[in-house]
Amino acid sequence: MKLYHIYICCLALVAQTTLWAQGYEVQREKRISDEERVVRGDKLRGYRILPEISLPEQINLTDTITIGTHHYLTPEHRSLGVAYTGNFNSPWQSKIFFDRVARPTDFIYFSSFQGMEYRPDQAIFYDTKTPFTFVHYHKNFKNVEEEEVLKGTLSLNLGKKINLGTEFHYAGAEGFYNANRSKDARYRVFGSYRSDRYDLWAYVANDYYRISENAGIANLDYLLNPDNYSNGRLRLSSRDIPTRIPQDILYNRLRSGHAFVSHRYKLGYRKKVEPPTDSLKLEEEAKPMIKVEDADAPEEPQEKPKKVLGEFVPVGSLAHTVYYNKQSRRFISRTEHEVWSNLFGTPSVELEKKDSKGNVTGKYVLPNDTAALTTLHNTLSLSLLENFRPWVKFGLSGYLRTENTWISLPNRETGAYRDTDSYFSTFVGGYLSRLTGQGLNFRAKAELGILGKDLGAFTIEGDASSSFKLFGKQFGLSADAKLLNMRTPYFINHHHGTFGWWDHSFNFSRRLELAGRVNLDSWGTWAEARTATLQNYVYWGTNARPHQHEGVIQMTMLRAGHRYKVGPLCWDLEAAYQISSHKTAIPVPELTARADVYVDLLLFKVMGLQLGAEGYWHTSYYAPYYHPTHQQFVAQEEMRIGGEAPLLNAYANFRLKGIRFYLRMYNVGEAFMDNKRLSAHLYPYAPMNMQAGISVDLNN
Repeated sequence: MKLYHIYICCLALVAQTTLWAQGYEVQREKRISDEERVVRGDKLRGYRILPEISLPEQINLTDTITIGTHHYLTPEHRSLGVAYTGNFNSPWQSKIFFDRVARPTDFIYFSSFQGMEYRPDQAIFYDTKTPFTFVHYHKNFKNVEEEEVLKGTLSLNLGKKINLGTEFHYAGAEGFYNANRSKDARYRVFGSYRSDRYDLWAYVANDYYRISENAGIANLDYLLNPDNYSNGRLRLSSRDIPTRIPQDILYNRLRSGHAFVSHRYKLGYRKKVEPPTDSLKLEEEAKPMIKVEDADAPEEPQEKPKKVLGEFVPVGSLAHTVYYNKQSRRFISRTEHEVWSNLFGTPSVELEKKDSKGNVTGKYVLPNDTAALTTLHNTLSLSLLENFRPWVKFGLSGYLRTENTWISLPNRETGAYRDTDSYFSTFVGGYLSRLTGQGLNFRAKAELGILGKDLGAFTIEGDASSSFKLFGKQFGLSADAKLLNMRTPYFINHHHGTFGWWDHSFNFSRRLELAGRVNLDSWGTWAEARTATLQNYVYWGTNARPHQHEGVIQMTMLRAGHRYKVGPLCWDLEAAYQISSHKTAIPVPELTARADVYVDLLLFKVMGLQLGAEGYWHTSYYAPYYHPTHQQFVAQEEMRIGGEAPLLNAYANFRLKGIRFYLRMYNVGEAFMDNKRLSAHLYPYAPMNMQAGISVDLNN
């Protein structure tokens, strides 16, 4: 019997024993799934701030994570398909085109850390009646290849109006492959003040990343045919696989420090509330009746009922938002090595060797690239708020934003690192929204660059959603669209580095995107269709340089998911089919799929258990290669990956009141089937390893 047969039998035996073991009866826990992201009522509320108009938008907070606890800190949780560099806390790229950002930022070196840094439009502010504490810790059972994550959030109210809090995230990983270390340290300190007339939200935050670059696997045959190199061992160690840079001698360091302040003054009135008529009558009836002998007495004057001031009703608001961000990047090695030119080609910058007398004796290459971007945004807005009268069914806002930017890059002539450029842009824009309606809800935004470097840039985007019943089932329909005319990011046009030095002037790029989605919650099913028409699209070619495709590129995607359960058996399935009309500019797998199958049980009436396995698979394609010199995923035409064995993980999630803990065997498929293990070209997944974690929520 093969090993994977034994594995399947063991899983079946464990499930059967769990279900029918004597001494207790398996019971279903009657609760709303945390994965459905329900609101915790008024005990804890979360808000995101729309930076342009300084309006808070209440969001649904996950109520004590239960399902999926094991993968919330893993790369696979970020998208349906993920390419990364072998370390779970490393640069990554989604294999789903529409999961990537539509508008890249000027400081492109952070683009491979999408969703891993603090941003004003994603920062959460809280309002809580009791102190809220959430801590999540993750660790694997390795010594040499240790990985560890600690993240947490603390928030508390000082009275009804003031909230203070902090959140932090630390991740350190030695990596399973040579020269594959990473370190991530982030924190945010935030606070808010909310009253009838005045609101304020503010935070300061820092992000720091340190990545050791190995440039990928030196000989892919170690992954494709590991038995040829195992020397009789059962399994080849990941440390035995040679990397193109064998030691920790090349690094990328990224920093981002930022501050955000948004405040608004609300204009409105207070409702005047009359005492209820019924209560007045009762008070009159309760008065003693006048005696006959006192009938000639003068009547006492009766006081009119006083009007009571009610709640404040905001009609509009004046708001001001300031955002300051300083980002820097350093690509550095302190070791002279011939591998630099062999890997990255002809250098653009060479250093001179000098003898003791100062005479030039030769040249050498030593990477030491620096870049910095500083931005300051100021936004003024005026808003007319939704529902201040019963007939006011939508909100309307207008704003004016100025953006000042300062650039620092090396200078080829002087060799100095200094301020090299600065520019400004001015935008006007508006919002139209209806978010609290019973039928159709919608949001629309329009923005135009009227001065400066972004003159002529514009954004038109919106979404709409509705729901209805058909054949007794609840359907949800939604659609969204966007039309963008964007300036090419500065550091795509200008990159000054040891390997690659260019100053381009690419044209504005345009993107028209349309999408529709249908939800059938009672069946746990959803589906969406999405298309994008791209003009002047900028991509990274096979020479690791940016190129602009002047024609039109068409992207189309069909995506669907299904989540359901029958008794204790549950499953969560998702798949996406993508078509790219230009496979060099946008290489994506045509079909990408994910499956998660588990049993959901309640043990001893107190402990929840999910025991299952998940798999990720996609068709073969020319997966991009991560290039360390500018930290972008670039096109390659040497090798296709995918279309073979999936990435499989087995896990067990446990829940006991406010505590969640889990065990996870990552890449368990390696134990019983051939696994090429490639995530991106030259970059593999982590090998099979056991992981564990615990999360504690003290706001139950």
